[in-house]
Amino acid sequence: MNLPLFLIPILVGLSTQLVKPLFNKNWYTQRGRGEKLPRYGGMPSAHTAFAFSLLTMVGLVDGINSVSFAIMVSLAIFVIDDALRMRVFLGSHGFALHELVIRLPAEDQKRYPYLETQLGHKPLEVTVGAIIGIVATWLIMWLLPVCCNLVY
Repeated sequence: MNLPLFLIPILVGLSTQLVKPLFNKNWYTQRGRGEKLPRYGGMPSAHTAFAFSLLTMVGLVDGINSVSFAIMVSLAIFVIDDALRMRVFLGSHGFALHELVIRLPAEDQKRYPYLETQLGHKPLEVTVGAIIGIVATWLIMWLLPVCCNLVY
């Protein structure tokens, strides 16, 4: 395994996650509780950036006609489906459960954890994550051989 290639998607995904507070002013505050914890969702989608970074890296290294590229396309579609549909569906369940919990007496409400209601992403957030994943990976793959004398 070529360690720099392994690290590129991780670097892209983590850096995308780290810039989320710049785009989302209340990203670290849970609604209604004031707790400072990272939230799900938001601009841009780090999961999508990670998946498209992998997709781009495999396309550049193995070519778009390879089996590994076809596998990565399937994985990227799965990640997009999860971000746009499945986690939004789970967020609606969190909202419904939250509405039921707030109807309980105050002392009983404390027994239940706060349920996040915005787990998924909007299409623009996923699109920006995909663009970041593609562009950042392409730039890193272009710069690595130039600055570090690496051949992959």
